[in-house]
Amino acid sequence: MSYVEAIVIKFNGVRPMAAATGYKPSTVMSWKVRGSIPDCHKPKVLKAGISAGIKLQMEDFWPERVTNPNAEAS
Repeated sequence: MSYVEAIVIKFNGVRPMAAATGYKPSTVMSWKVRGSIPDCHKPKVLKAGISAGIKLQMEDFWPERVTNPNAEAS
């Protein structure tokens, strides 16, 4: 499961995530299919999740940095 799929599940699906974040469902679905949320959109998704009472933190968006603390920052 990609980190995006895990985030979508926390929002209870693509449409609820789209509604909470203000993005189109097709945009959220493309992130899910691609397995990546563009870095420029991650803060908005995080803020929307927190506002909706969803347990999210920045580490949810960069799981490779958590699983590999020696990974270089990009």
